[in-house]
Amino acid sequence: AGPFPGIIDLFGSGGGLCEYRASLLAGHGFAVLALAYFRFEDLPENLEALHLEYFEEAVNFMLQHP
Repeated sequence: AGPFPGIIDLFGSGGGLCEYRASLLAGHGFAVLALAYFRFEDLPENLEALHLEYFEEAVNFMLQHP
């Protein structure tokens, strides 16, 4: 039913998308967004080209979906 506590899971510095931790947290009552931020599909290949707006969009998405 919700609302549920929200978490944006950035995983680690290796890049890509890893959803198993988000799944575990969701099983404990958290709303979780697993967010890849580099080395995944059309995202940057390294950490030098990150844009803060990308993370702001993720925060706004979570705020709009309690």
